[in-house]
Amino acid sequence: ELGSPNAMTVEMIHGAKAWLSSPKHPNYEAAAKAIERVYGDKPDYTREGGSIPITSFIEDATEMNVCLLPVGACDDMAHSTNEKYNKSNLINAIK
Repeated sequence: ELGSPNAMTVEMIHGAKAWLSSPKHPNYEAAAKAIERVYGDKPDYTREGGSIPITSFIEDATEMNVCLLPVGACDDMAHSTNEKYNKSNLINAIK
């Protein structure tokens, strides 16, 4: 205790089961090959999207693997009022 007069109350008003998948799954291996073919480089795996509530729900409901592939760019300003996508990223995502 620091003896501060400040106080704070934290309340969780939204939450979901965390999701994590193995990059060793055949779906990820197939996706990695496709990414390398389209972009000419191996994918850089990051742990993003683990808090998207529907992801774990779909995996549990179907008993199948879910593979999330990012199609955005670092300057897309995700979830902001000025969010955007580059058309080339969307086109490359369906190749």
